[in-house]
Formats: sequence, C-alpha cells, structure tokens
Amino acid sequence: MRRLALLLGLALLACGKQAAVGVGPSPSTFESPSAAASATVIPGASSFRPQPSASPRATGTDQEWTLRYLLLDHYPNLAYCDPDYYPIARVGGEQANADDWWSRNRTTPEARAILAQTRYAEPLDAEQRLTAYRDHKKLTVIQMTRITGNYEFRLSISTLDGGLPDATVNGTISDAGTVSERSRSPRPGGCPICLEGVTGIATPNGAVEVSRIRPGDLVYSVDASGRSVTVSVARVARRETPGPHLMVRLALTDGRVLVAAGAHPTGDGRPLRDLLPGERYDASAILSIDYVESSAPATYDILPAGASGEYWANGILVGSTLARPWLP
Repeated sequence: MRRLALLLGLALLACGKQAAVGVGPSPSTFESPSAAASATVIPGASSFRPQPSASPRATGTDQEWTLRYLLLDHYPNLAYCDPDYYPIARVGGEQANADDWWSRNRTTPEARAILAQTRYAEPLDAEQRLTAYRDHKKLTVIQMTRITGNYEFRLSISTLDGGLPDATVNGTISDAGTVSERSRSPRPGGCPICLEGVTGIATPNGAVEVSRIRPGDLVYSVDASGRSVTVSVARVARRETPGPHLMVRLALTDGRVLVAAGAHPTGDGRPLRDLLPGERYDASAILSIDYVESSAPATYDILPAGASGEYWANGILVGSTLARPWLP
C-alpha cells in the first residue's frame, strides 16, 4: 500500500544543539582561546565573489518517477528533513509552496507520475495540490543514477520509533521494478541548518572552505557600522547529516550562488528560505531561490568574533547560528 504519512521535522534549536529530526550526537564545537576582534578595516572585502557550480534541479523520465514511487512503497519508513517544517512550521507556508510548485511543474514527468499514482485530474483543488507537493518532496529526496537496465538509488530510513532518519540504504531498482538492496548503514546526525563543507569563506588569504576553518583563523566580518573588518573565529561547529536532504539554493543577479540550509540566518536575521526573488540582498537582487538535493555528509557553521557575527559565504553575507540561541 502506498505510504501516505508525511514525516515532519519540528525543531527549534540552531546548529550546535540537538535537532528534533535526525538522531545523532551533538555537533563538534571548538572555542578559540582568544576571540577578540581586530578593528582593521579591509577595503573591498565585500567584493569577494567565488562562483560555485549550480546545483541541478530534479529531472527524470516518466519511468524514473514511477520507480521512485515503487521505492516509497518498498521503504514505508523513508525519513528526511522536511524543508517546510524544519526547524519550525510556518502557518500557511506549506500550502503556499504547494500551490506555487504545482503551477510551475504541472506538465513535468514528475507531475504526470503523481497524477497517475493519486488518480487526480486537473484542475487540482488546494488539498490535492498539497498532497501532490508532499509526494514531490518524498520523491525528490531519493537519489537515483541511471545504469544499464537499472537505477542505483540512495535514501534515508528510520529504523526506530518516531520517524527519525538514522540509516542510509543503497541499492538498485530494475526497469521492471525489482529492488535489490546492497547496503544499509547507520547514519547519525540531525537535520542540517548550516553550510556545506565546500562553501568558501572570505578570509584575508582568499576563499577557504568552511570545513577547513578553525578557531583563531582570521575571516572577514562587518562591525556595528557595517564596515568590513578582519576578526578571528571564536567558534566552529560541525553536524553530520542523516543522508540525502534538501537545501536552499540562493542565486543573485550578479552571479553569486550559495547552497545552504533553509534555516540558516541571513545577515539581517531571517531564514534564507524566507527570501524572495526580486528582493534586494547584499548589494544585489535575488534571481532565484529554490530547494535542491544535497548528499553532503555534514554541515558547518562558524562564529566570527565581533559585533555582528556575520561573514561572507560564497561571497554572500550571512549570519551565524552560533551567535546566540538563534530561533528563526
């Protein structure tokens, strides 16, 4: 029987604290023995502009989406971090996102598979659009790669009560729908609200991947007046992820791109997921903001010393979840 229950993640705590979705240890944190900010002004620091590769949007043939549904049937304990409910639920948010998603994707192979599975017919009412959108979130969190006569797949499941993602499954599914599981391994972690490890952090020595930043390293930040300054890093946090998960891809019109958790704070304290296309941000305008799939094994955050706790990630000014008990 097709699984209809949606696994919802509700968590109120930021990076560095235990999440409500995704079982795992507390993240590794490091403290700097000396976290005093330097008042040195760095002219032009805001011009740091690395160009990461764009994350692909979900695509697939009609057959592939049908096979994804078969995997949902085969693994009724599929578990993932729902971007509409993690870390907090927003009233009306999921329905609005469902309406928007269906209006933009109603003719895609995925939408055709959803209509066939649910036996819905256009035009869909609000409740049907919401059901379709919830199926979309589960279908797209499954990683699938085409090989001869089969697809390789990777997904997260819950082996414990409560629906928390705690194991990763790898296997193949044939074109005829036969599922062959190759491995099942424990996967600790919680739902990510930080940055992928390859994200470039602006430093006096150029862009440095956030996974390589350590307490005491120098990075660019802003002071209380908004000037670029050099400060030392006070704290670093790392949290393992529960397997495939969804992240936000923020693209600005000047070419800067950042992939991060939707709950990560902007420079003005809002969650990244609340930004809107066309809105002005960091001396540019937002070209697009979408959810994309990520398989990064861990997410990271840093806390620059100083007044703001802000820093540049892939050239885009963001806040830190470690600056305070940050609640979006």
